[in-house]
Amino acid sequence: MVSTDTAVLPSRRGLLVPVANPEGVAPLLAIAFAANAPGDPPTNVIAFVREQGRESSPAHPPVLAAAVEYATARGVPIAPQSLWSSNAGADIVAAARNANAGWILLGYHRAASGQDTMGGVVQDVFAHARAHPLHVGVFIQGTDQPFERIYAAVDSGHDGRAALDLAVRITRSSNAKLRALLVSSTVDQPDEQDEMVDLLRAARRSLGRRFHSDVLSERSIDGLLNQTPGRLLIVGKKLADEIRLPLGEAPGGDRCMIVVQGGVPA
Repeated sequence: MVSTDTAVLPSRRGLLVPVANPEGVAPLLAIAFAANAPGDPPTNVIAFVREQGRESSPAHPPVLAAAVEYATARGVPIAPQSLWSSNAGADIVAAARNANAGWILLGYHRAASGQDTMGGVVQDVFAHARAHPLHVGVFIQGTDQPFERIYAAVDSGHDGRAALDLAVRITRSSNAKLRALLVSSTVDQPDEQDEMVDLLRAARRSLGRRFHSDVLSERSIDGLLNQTPGRLLIVGKKLADEIRLPLGEAPGGDRCMIVVQGGVPA
């Protein structure tokens, strides 16, 4: 029997959310709160303080105060923590493992001298998490306003399954509708086809009439964007890399994307 949490990593529950910019706290925590499944522990919210010049204990930076204020205003419990770090990417993954979290959800990063939203700390988190049973989602653009419709590009790979899991989590806790687009030419083996059918059926059981599925007719940027007119698109990192999805700015200005790297079960 397939769980309605379509890509759950055994024994790992909840999310860890690293925060760095007070202006980015609201949209990131809104998504995290929506993605926390019933029975999950409070979201772990981590702010890192650089090792250089540290005192005996890390001070709570303004971004953590902003996170606590946002969560308190919405009556949502969080587990806030500030930690010393000289290697944020590795330490984010270590903190998630120590918290036994199943997901890391973080905002995009763009260096002042470049346009790569997947560089810096984000790239390091992807690299360090790849060796562990952890899903990673990177929120590109951001709003804390509710989404009416959510789209997810799904396939039989670890990234595609995790994208569906996150989409179901967010949809289940809201009034949104979810449309899952099965990426064509990715499910070649009969057993993989059967497993994807089971995953889609589990999502439909969880969401009822709010869930719809379709096939991505064209495996390209234009094909994906044409079939996902809503404000939130969740897509696996492998597909995003393959079709060179433009991540410098989310298409349409107010559209949001979450790029997901799926963890490999231990």
